[in-house]
Amino acid sequence: MPTMSALLERAESVTTSPRWDLEKRFPVVADRAKGCHVWDADGNRYIDYTSCSGAAPLGAAHPAVVEAAVAALRNGGIVPCTLSQARIETAEQLMPLFPFADRARFFRTGSCATTAAARMARVHTGRRLILTSGFHGWHDWHLQSAFGGLPDRDRETIDFGYDLDRLAEILATRWSDVAAVFVTPEVNFFPPAYHVELAQLVRGHGCLLMVDEVMTGLRYRLGGYATAAGIDPDLITISKGLANGMALSAVLGRGEVLDGADSAYLGYTYQREVTPFAAAAASLRIFRSSEDDPIGRMHAAGRALISGLNELFERTSVPAVAFSWPSMFRVLFASDEIGEAFYSGLLRRGVLMEYGGVHMISAATSSADLAYTLEAAHDSLTEVLRTARPHSNGSARVGDADAHALAYRAFGATPATLEKWWPGFAPAPPN
Repeated sequence: MPTMSALLERAESVTTSPRWDLEKRFPVVADRAKGCHVWDADGNRYIDYTSCSGAAPLGAAHPAVVEAAVAALRNGGIVPCTLSQARIETAEQLMPLFPFADRARFFRTGSCATTAAARMARVHTGRRLILTSGFHGWHDWHLQSAFGGLPDRDRETIDFGYDLDRLAEILATRWSDVAAVFVTPEVNFFPPAYHVELAQLVRGHGCLLMVDEVMTGLRYRLGGYATAAGIDPDLITISKGLANGMALSAVLGRGEVLDGADSAYLGYTYQREVTPFAAAAASLRIFRSSEDDPIGRMHAAGRALISGLNELFERTSVPAVAFSWPSMFRVLFASDEIGEAFYSGLLRRGVLMEYGGVHMISAATSSADLAYTLEAAHDSLTEVLRTARPHSNGSARVGDADAHALAYRAFGATPATLEKWWPGFAPAPPN
């Protein structure tokens, strides 16, 4: 078997994106995964706190999902028709979870779903302008300068930076051009009251309201963020976890908006693939099971990890904080140097957590996994503090300004809206 260093060398010559694969993520060549564990090409085991970038909230290789996918593959995996029993069952299982939705249209990735939703809104309303906040994938229509893209990449999309005053100004002058307002809930920074006010503002100007729940739809609460917050969007997009590791996404919403999409041309070859629908139907049965309660298990594990990390930071007087929603929380250090060194130490000790990213818990995470993680965190931070230069400690505490800077870098929120809505650091909410 080739070693990981040899595989990395091969990858660098034929496929690696240095920024995406190595600098931004983990310099690891994976061999296999099961539950919340992943093994690299050298046989080293890691605990995964990314849930495979959110794609496997039930844990990788969940037996019921694997069994359904394998059965679909043995029956051909793909058919000539765009309809299959598995697709119909997947849609039928989604509707009770999202009571504001009448219908579902399916796609492959989150980026595909958000792009389809934008096109549906434009076709339904006959208008072109999309007002947006948050990340919606890698497609050109929304990727503006806040995310490292080119300013004015799409002149028919305006990012309002989560700033409701700015949104109100745009709607007041250009409401007749606006097809929809499309927002990604940033649950660690904005309370439900923010999204309720946003929804009222949008409804007052007769635009479509769209919520990007690619991350939150099967991780925040059963039924997603919009249901929990009590808002009724016209469309939502979901993806991560829908087929627990297989590529599938959906646009859900009002029937009249989705029915009008026929003239928008949203066809693609792999609508005919049965395997991801079979996996999705199996995944949704698990999500809907009160006995399994995967979201409850994610929340419990996340609360334990947040609490343990914050106790460690307080005990060692390190200015850092783990905060907010337990199934998708963040950690913020006052000193990037200490934070980066701490996370590098976690990686060497077999814990996959991405510095500066969202930590997504798998329902497969056990108490033993959590205990090992907190022990590794203690050992890593002890090592960092032993070698840290005095000036590396940054400020004496993590404050609102640090959180505001993170929010601006991560998803383009303006300082004004953070000053108004940022709730400050608080303990993880109840389950």
